[in-house]
Amino acid sequence: MRHCLIPFWSETLRPGKRLGMNDSVILNGKVSRWTLPVLEPASAGSESILKRIILPQGELAQFHDSPEGVRYIASIELKAGTVRGNHYHEKKREYVYIISGEILLALEDLENGATARLDLKGGDLILIQPRVVHALQVKHDGLAVEFSVDRFDSKDTYRRNCL
Repeated sequence: MRHCLIPFWSETLRPGKRLGMNDSVILNGKVSRWTLPVLEPASAGSESILKRIILPQGELAQFHDSPEGVRYIASIELKAGTVRGNHYHEKKREYVYIISGEILLALEDLENGATARLDLKGGDLILIQPRVVHALQVKHDGLAVEFSVDRFDSKDTYRRNCL
């Protein structure tokens, strides 16, 4: 099984490609985090394809741009004081873009037992590779989008607590 930091928009977010100050690689590349840069309309044509543009009518967040299509997309309501997830996938690579709110993301690599915890907020994009247990502890109400090139398969969701 291949585990690497190459998202499905590999030219935009390839290993070492930085979008913001809080970009990071976690659990030896099995989890990646990018904080999308916030731009004013005058600089919206910057070289960064993925970005947040602050417009008078509201924010426009561009968090996916790829020739490879998305086969699964879901809206995630984040309610403070709750935990979502506590599972992993054998096949599915998934991305979560936090639109608003604040969460603590707990992670566990099933191959070596390594764990990590990340504080995420609006504007953060996370990639979770297969065989990484993940759970979201919601600190402040919000909204997120989960998407993947893989279709949803309930048989590929395995319960395991990490929070």
